Amino acid sequence: MKLLVVLSIKEYQERVASLLQDAGVRRFSVTDITGYKKKKESLGWFAADSSNAKTNSIMLFSFLTKEIADKAIMEIDTCNIETKNPFPVHAFILDVEHFSKLL
Repeated sequence: MKLLVVLSIKEYQERVASLLQDAGVRRFSVTDITGYKKKKESLGWFAADSSNAKTNSIMLFSFLTKEIADKAIMEIDTCNIETKNPFPVHAFILDVEHFSKLL
């Protein structure tokens, strides 16, 4: 099992939901988050244009098979390349080794 985590600005929530649906993700959760950036640096993750930014963002997450999680990353990468988005959607996959089970 994999945990897919997607970070985006709040304005792109519907677009990201559509990308996840296209990848075969049928269930996911969303939470509002606020991103802060205090100094100018380029880590390839945060926007490099601003040195003092506060951004209303969202985090979407879902537990998936490896195949669907990989497809979601491909959909997100393709969207970021095609739209040349100044606020690209970011995603990563984590392994889920153990989890609680209903009895």
